[in-house]
Amino acid sequence: MSKEKVRILWSGITGRTGTCAIERAKDCNYAEIVAGICRSDNNYYNYNELYSVKEDFDIIIDFSHKDSFDKVLDFAIDKKKPIIIGTAGLTEEQEKRFVDASSIIPVFRGGNFRFFVKKFIDAVVEYAKDHDDLTIVETHYKNKKVPSETAKVVVQKVKEKTGKDMKIESHLLYEERINDWRVDDLHCRVVGFEELADDLLKIAYLMKDKPANGVYDLDRLLDESKELIYKDNEDNYKIK
Repeated sequence: MSKEKVRILWSGITGRTGTCAIERAKDCNYAEIVAGICRSDNNYYNYNELYSVKEDFDIIIDFSHKDSFDKVLDFAIDKKKPIIIGTAGLTEEQEKRFVDASSIIPVFRGGNFRFFVKKFIDAVVEYAKDHDDLTIVETHYKNKKVPSETAKVVVQKVKEKTGKDMKIESHLLYEERINDWRVDDLHCRVVGFEELADDLLKIAYLMKDKPANGVYDLDRLLDESKELIYKDNEDNYKIK
């Protein structure tokens, strides 16, 4: 029996993650992108045309720009649809708005969207229990905004689980789309956006039927979705 696909409205469809997701969704048996939104491309809706979207959708993924975020969030609330927020650089007021919205619609905002990176974060937390004065050293492609959301999540998780503070040291070095994090001998590197697009399709599938009950992140989503996802022999997360 085939899975019922989650239907995605993607905000920021012409961005790096959106364009990768279009290709990855073509062969995906549990997610499809039914429409896209962007600031200027005649192939998609623009942000003044949100209420012109004709396609039926189950969830919104927003990887756009902070200037467009409020319109997208208002639209999600009005349509009573879950939203996955990947837009960087949100203001404190915008962050408060999506926290408030999480009592009305399901909201995912995790800082990290990659299942592979989650394993690194978990390993750093365990390592921090027995070590002090730690620094996460991150090295990225040259136009990356730093400190990265992932580095912030590592610091936050270490603080929550151990009570210890961790420093962030950021470098912009690579010409290629490389993201690299290191804590002593623990190391994590991702290249490109294909894996991120794959993981966002998984997150959309897992978020589709979640209740509006506070902000979700990857840890919470996995804990609450054990009947829908499993680990294969290589410890990769797969949709059942």
